[in-house]
Amino acid sequence: MRVRNAMERWQNGINNMSDNEGLTNPIDYQVDAFVDQLDRNGNNIKSYTLRGCFPTSIGAVDLSYAPTDTIQTFGVTFRFQFMESNTTT
Repeated sequence: MRVRNAMERWQNGINNMSDNEGLTNPIDYQVDAFVDQLDRNGNNIKSYTLRGCFPTSIGAVDLSYAPTDTIQTFGVTFRFQFMESNTTT
């Protein structure tokens, strides 16, 4: 739950759930995110930089008694200002 807690803190900093206040200066909550596309052997074949990235929504953790050998997953939707790649910059 460390990743989920970090996402919730980040989003709560942007818009606090208890009083609907939060950070107003984008430099205080936007970051650059880095995504690497890997081939089947784990080699980097393309890199992306998402400039001014921040979360807009965090999905629920689905709980059930179905498979017990899988980790809990959840989705996070991000927005970003623009994208660069190692083949376009």
